[in-house]
Amino acid sequence: MKTMKYIQMKWMGAWLLIAIVFIPVLQSCEEPDLQERTNFQELIGEYLENNKEDYSMLVDLLYRAESMSFLKAYGGYTLLAPDNDALSAYLSEIGAASVDDVPVADLKELVRYHVIKDTISTLEFVDGRMNSTNMFGHYITTGTFYEDNEAVIKFNKYAELTEQDIRMANGIVHRVSSVIRPEMESAAEALENDGSYTIFVEALKQTGWYDTLMVTEGPHTVFAVPDLVYAEEGFSSFEELLEDIAPETTNLTDTLNEMNRYVTYHILDHNIRYITDLLNDRVGLSRTFNEVLTFRMEGTRVLVNDDIFAGIHEPGFEIDRPVSDRTVLNGVIHEMKEDFRIKERFPFAVYWDVAEQLEIMKMPGVFRRPGTVSLANGQLENITWYGENNEIFYTAGLSGAEGWHVYDDRINVNLRPEVIQWVEFKTPILVAGEYKMWVCTRNVYGDNNRKAIYYAYFNDEIMPNIINNRRTLNNTTPEEQLEMEGFKLYGWNPNDLGVTREVDGEIRNITQLNYMHNSGASRMTGQLAGVIKVETTGSHRVKFVGITGTNGAWFDMIHFIPVEEDQLWPRVNTKTGELVSKEEINAAYEEYISNQE
Repeated sequence: MKTMKYIQMKWMGAWLLIAIVFIPVLQSCEEPDLQERTNFQELIGEYLENNKEDYSMLVDLLYRAESMSFLKAYGGYTLLAPDNDALSAYLSEIGAASVDDVPVADLKELVRYHVIKDTISTLEFVDGRMNSTNMFGHYITTGTFYEDNEAVIKFNKYAELTEQDIRMANGIVHRVSSVIRPEMESAAEALENDGSYTIFVEALKQTGWYDTLMVTEGPHTVFAVPDLVYAEEGFSSFEELLEDIAPETTNLTDTLNEMNRYVTYHILDHNIRYITDLLNDRVGLSRTFNEVLTFRMEGTRVLVNDDIFAGIHEPGFEIDRPVSDRTVLNGVIHEMKEDFRIKERFPFAVYWDVAEQLEIMKMPGVFRRPGTVSLANGQLENITWYGENNEIFYTAGLSGAEGWHVYDDRINVNLRPEVIQWVEFKTPILVAGEYKMWVCTRNVYGDNNRKAIYYAYFNDEIMPNIINNRRTLNNTTPEEQLEMEGFKLYGWNPNDLGVTREVDGEIRNITQLNYMHNSGASRMTGQLAGVIKVETTGSHRVKFVGITGTNGAWFDMIHFIPVEEDQLWPRVNTKTGELVSKEEINAAYEEYISNQE
């Protein structure tokens, strides 16, 4: 998806500034020493033809593959261009004297693998997959590797970037040292042909999942366990693993059912998720019914099921990151350094920042930078709304209450019957159970009668409480009373530690004012939509339907908190997004006062 289509012109200056700041960094001693070339007069195909000393073989390949024409037409492309040395090495490997000896169909696949219908500069590279798929439909991965005390960027872990960001009239060229081979093995074939996963492959075969991972339909994200890990855990064969997984079963059917649950817990539910995606998602639904995996980073380690439950840390299981993100024909494979088993889970609180939409987060110079971006229907995977031509907005800063939105950004929706009648969000993964659902928004400012009033729905079931964005809370009202009325203050701005206010002739400090600065913070309210029952673990739908209002709704967060848990604490640090307890705030306040004395 082309996410930048609706960026307003005000962001152009920010992009230029980012380029000025970061290009020298990419050329520093700690990053690859790459040179950028710019020519907005030539098209990509023309550039290749005008530099045949480097690309004569690629030019011949493109013509034989009947693919040069679109690279000589206007559009937006990224070409990973193998030079003559790279193509010579490739032809030698496959036993061909020239590109004329390679079937045209194979050459067309090579072209599709090296071209992305998007303009992706090195500024947008992360250690993970690229923003868009290539014309083959696969993601190319990028990563920084340190070799001989120098940093190099590689595509798919082996094709080195040797010249970056050659900007043409119709896109960007990145020169690469190797031909990037199309991944033609299925997940099942890749695991079996590797030879390092014999026990895991046998588990796939015994449960029928080998056949599922063999077909091209998917996508599949697999967390594979190598034989070395099983050996470290005392298993030298599939039979030994099976006995450990199902020690109490009395017949083969029940035994294989337990093994099936084990296997499906290592495969995500119809999702292709690279490491970057896992860390953004934080939770993934496995193929085991109603069971999820959680993901978090600890330093440079990526961990599965590293959680805190009832205040107790449950250590997770590390993904072997350097050998993971392995693209296959029908998905991606990650390798585990440790095995994991199905984890019994209970409903846990989800503090969801609705502005953390993957497409917005990928916009360079936009995410959490002051400004406003308009978004078209269909541009976001997890937000839809009424009207093909209607737009919603992502806004950071510019609120008049800077510091009290979490991360100071939000989703703005002109939610009223005359414009956007409804907006629907797909939620993060929720574990089955009962929750109270809190809609956290910016409330009244200026004209009291302009802010939105709307219904809330969960999975098409209307909630009992109407969300009214025309109420400002009094932060001297006891928080227990606010909760009884269906409201709460959900954020805490650490910059407010020194705030005091006179109330009834007394000077009260921030800890006596519900921990919030009244001038702007009291507009940031969580309103109880009602109690929801999550029948199945997974992502669900939240919908808001406008009743009235001319100034729209500003969505900051939605909280799903198990009914038996404290609904008011912890709060969210608006600067860092971290959860903070009342005790931690009190301690921070005491330290602040001590430092003032």
